[in-house]
Amino acid sequence: AAAVYFHLHELQQNSSGSIINGVNTPRYSHHPHNSLRVATWNLRVPFPPDVERNLSWVDRRHSIASAIARWRPHLLALQEDCYFMNDYLMNTQTLLGGKLSDIYDRYGLFNRNGESYPATNNNWPENAFSTIVGKDGEHNSIWYDKGRFMATKNVTFWLSRTPHVAGSSFDEVTGRVVNCVLLHDRQCAYRNGTDKIRIHCPNYIFFCSAHLPAGNTTRQLWSVGVLSEVFSRFQHDFLNGNANEKLMMMVSGDFNSAPGSDTHNAMLKSGFIDSRQVSQEGKSIEEYTDTTNDWYSSEDSLIDYVWLYLGRPERKIHPSRDVVSVRHIQTPCCDSRLSFDDSLNKTASDHLMVLADFGII
Repeated sequence: AAAVYFHLHELQQNSSGSIINGVNTPRYSHHPHNSLRVATWNLRVPFPPDVERNLSWVDRRHSIASAIARWRPHLLALQEDCYFMNDYLMNTQTLLGGKLSDIYDRYGLFNRNGESYPATNNNWPENAFSTIVGKDGEHNSIWYDKGRFMATKNVTFWLSRTPHVAGSSFDEVTGRVVNCVLLHDRQCAYRNGTDKIRIHCPNYIFFCSAHLPAGNTTRQLWSVGVLSEVFSRFQHDFLNGNANEKLMMMVSGDFNSAPGSDTHNAMLKSGFIDSRQVSQEGKSIEEYTDTTNDWYSSEDSLIDYVWLYLGRPERKIHPSRDVVSVRHIQTPCCDSRLSFDDSLNKTASDHLMVLADFGII
């Protein structure tokens, strides 16, 4: 296999409701001080047919912003998130008050050129999937709570034969970018310094957002190979250079593959574990709902994940006592009471937000 290289950036230390399984949630969702809340959400790139169903980005964006504000994950991985979508979500007033940029910082390079902004030169082609987004497209952004976390490294690579080449993929018409951030958990460091009981708290978290190819198992398995190699190398290098630190590693996103599939099994064999499988809820995979809510009557499935990476056996966090719950959150929008349409399909995205709560002890 080709060696994996990646972009590495050293950083200076410096109102719609939501539904879980059909039940309305409270207006705000609080989490304990010693917890970690991780979310992943495919927001759906805007497409022309969506406008005709009153499911355009303009129709959906307020509901998405308010859902993020309500559930307030500490870490959020996005997919199918154009730059203009991130810009709006960060900088608009939510229905709950305040801007999301007051809470979060963001990192995510563009999948087609590896830049912080979508290309503006006339030679760059229009998006191959949606005329609405122009030269914009997916960023697979990482959002993190800037009050709790300090970013120490940004890492970007591509799911391809040449992971270091911006815009590359396994023979697709677009790039398959993976964006990651290495974060120092200020809250954990404080607790470790004052409470010797909390020895399992990870000082650092390596968190990535990924979107695997759809409908092609071979490309997915190749992509798993790249993820495995990058995570293994990063873990090895970090622990060798930081023997006294504790590292938690996760990749979250849309993997376009269901539990039990070849791709899912390949992730397990590569040292990753589906957070649902070690949740204290003790539920079987079959007891979880699907994570898609297709607007056009295609079959739904469970394809969105928060994966933990174990890798080397000497890893200092045992996930079975970390994962408290994993929930699939449906966010209605766009006047779901309209009588001419199926109200269950009037959701803020055709994917549900996956929310994993960790009890960091």
